[in-house]
Amino acid sequence: MDKGYVENGFIVDLTHAKKTSEIIYELSRILDMQESKGKQICLKLGNIDLSKNELISIKTLINLMESTLEFISTGSVVTVEAANELDIKISEFTNEISAPVFKTEEQKSEVEGALDNIFGTIEPETTETKSEQEDVVNVVKESEDIIKNIEKELEEEDSEEIRELKSKSETLPTLYIRRNIRSGQSISSDGNIVIIGDVNPGAEIIAKGDITVWGILGGIAHSGSDGNSYTTIRALKLNPVQIRIGDVFARRPDTVNIPYVQKDSYYIPETAFAHKGSIIIKKLHDEN
Repeated sequence: MDKGYVENGFIVDLTHAKKTSEIIYELSRILDMQESKGKQICLKLGNIDLSKNELISIKTLINLMESTLEFISTGSVVTVEAANELDIKISEFTNEISAPVFKTEEQKSEVEGALDNIFGTIEPETTETKSEQEDVVNVVKESEDIIKNIEKELEEEDSEEIRELKSKSETLPTLYIRRNIRSGQSISSDGNIVIIGDVNPGAEIIAKGDITVWGILGGIAHSGSDGNSYTTIRALKLNPVQIRIGDVFARRPDTVNIPYVQKDSYYIPETAFAHKGSIIIKKLHDEN
């Protein structure tokens, strides 16, 4: 077993939840997805304090949804004490890979040039979807005209602080991975992450900079993990269970419960970015 990898694992990130009801609500939605059935659930909690009875409720819910609780990750001493009483394993995701430093600017330019050729910057065309849950911001897929207006607003933001945040990813080193990321694996970096392969449901990718997946993104993706909401997440096909950019959180809409995307010889690359508390997804190439 690889370090930080749980065999048949499925990572669920609930660090955004501020109360128990949010945890139960979000967990029930995610565990209802077919790809989570029969999996060892690795539950990421924030600093929320959970009692023994609350953890029993969460564990029971996971069992009822045909899965089992492998371990929890938490920053709360109260939750740790309650988990110890119930013999629930406390663990941390340790599969953190340090981002490499480019030896030369030429090497960096070669990688960036290759990615530019793949993804391009042609105008988008998408459709709109929203969740009814108040506390969870869902991915918003808007019309081409609306996205153009959003991009115009972003271009007009000219404060020095915003310009610095927008360009921050360009100065970060990039972790380059040539393989599929399996369910239960968690990869994080202090820079950008580029993956040549698929990110399977139940896997997790975390980067302080941008995330680029030359494949299908079906797991958890968190760019701007240090709070930078001006990072982006790109993939040949975006089908994440959960997605976060900076402090803006979203999950797959209830109406789009598609566990796996049919492999195709042709994809229209997509990018996700944050704007005014929502996550916007646009296509990077027009079909015409």
